[in-house]
Amino acid sequence: MLKTHSKFIIVSLLFVLSLACSPGETQKNTTPSAETSKQAAETKPVATPSKNFTPADVAKLKWIEGTWRGMDGEKPFYERYKIEETVMIAESLKEDGSTAEKPTRFELKDGEFGEGEGDNRSAATEITDSYIQFVPAVPGKGNNFRFERQSDGTWIALLEWPATAGKPARQKVYKMEPWQPKK
Repeated sequence: MLKTHSKFIIVSLLFVLSLACSPGETQKNTTPSAETSKQAAETKPVATPSKNFTPADVAKLKWIEGTWRGMDGEKPFYERYKIEETVMIAESLKEDGSTAEKPTRFELKDGEFGEGEGDNRSAATEITDSYIQFVPAVPGKGNNFRFERQSDGTWIALLEWPATAGKPARQKVYKMEPWQPKK
């Protein structure tokens, strides 16, 4: 899935770049210098958490309820999601279906839907019937992630890390499929 997705992204980017050139123009090497990258990062608008969510917005996430399996390379991982009024509970599971660690609680408080505290807090910028987008509550202190429903009954988790002085921007996609633990 990830290789196919990466190929699709590369083909799409090449297509968009080819459209950007007018007839007779040739594409130039557009690899940005470190200074250009720094300027772009400084001028790019930073998404901030919304403080306007309601219980009706949280209810839109009912599609994520269930037990899921994702793959990290060749290694499977398992999660269970449940919506309880204004809370989304996410549990990591062992292969037998038992809880692997303390659940993560995404809660609606004062119009903000998120989890964690301080520099480790992530909160939603947008909730629709088919996805939820999260950003660090403190800009620059974490990664963006998005849970997006697919038409085939699966969903994807898209994790994005911004560029830093030592690393380029990067992303990882996990396809989450319905799963039943072995008994």
